Amino acid sequence: MLGKGSPPARILLSHVVLPLVIALGAASIATGYYFWRVAGSAFRMPQQVNREMYSVARYFYWEPVHAQPTYRHEVMRQFYMGVEYPRYLHARSVAGFLRETGIKIAMIWAFYIGPALTIPLAASPWVIRDRRIRWLIAAAAFSFGGMALVIFISAHYTAPMAALIMAIVLQGMRHLRVWRWEGRPTGLFLARATVLICVVMIPLRAWVWSRPADPGSWMDKGVQRARLLVQLSSLPGPQLVLVHDGPNYDTLFDWVYNAADIDHSKVIWARDMGPEQNKELIQFYKHRRVWLLETGEILPKLSRYDATAGNALVCAKTR
Repeated sequence: MLGKGSPPARILLSHVVLPLVIALGAASIATGYYFWRVAGSAFRMPQQVNREMYSVARYFYWEPVHAQPTYRHEVMRQFYMGVEYPRYLHARSVAGFLRETGIKIAMIWAFYIGPALTIPLAASPWVIRDRRIRWLIAAAAFSFGGMALVIFISAHYTAPMAALIMAIVLQGMRHLRVWRWEGRPTGLFLARATVLICVVMIPLRAWVWSRPADPGSWMDKGVQRARLLVQLSSLPGPQLVLVHDGPNYDTLFDWVYNAADIDHSKVIWARDMGPEQNKELIQFYKHRRVWLLETGEILPKLSRYDATAGNALVCAKTR
């Protein structure tokens, strides 16, 4: 769009700048409204509220730690102090920084590229020298550099880089396609094989994901919660689930989270705090049917809750 062959400024304004302003403006208004309804301010993210309330570790390497809050639940302390904080401390060392950077590279490779799309990257020396996409490579390097400054990151956080990564891979396929080995069109074969592998992987991956998850795995736990939510939502009246975490509780998977409008939710999830404190919560939600969910084993157990004795009645497995 810029340069000798660029269109007139009027065309750029009407076809590029104006649509961008409208789209970004609408997105900003919607996001600000969401922030306002959840966190009380259009300029304050709910994530900020969460980090200020619970976390000790920070996102960026150079930031000092937060003061340790008082945790009302042991499972919260286990995650923020037992899982997140030690990783933060190690990441701030030279060895830790190198390890975290390696993890990020491996994570991006596994999520976006994988073995099949690694084949076109064999043409990387030619791709790098290609003037037409140097700015893409520079943009990808700049984006990764920004993400490398953040300690905690997941693969889907790098979604803005997806188009850059795919463009570089496709350019690698173009260069690979014309490569010849001893006069034979070896590169053409590899380029076609890459496409064929990707096509074959679609039904294969669909079949894998359609299979039931292994009992006790992190995928199965998400299915268990979703199944239980459907079951409870089908019952008459509002429900309250008190979650009691057993000794084998997985700190990386939590059952307790709710919609923004908690009080009007069909099902509310809360932590078991013992008979006395549970009594206060149950009294606040006195019109709800109360359940006890015991987690920490392969199959969680759901039972009616006896508000007087503070123990479970009529125990039943969720699956």
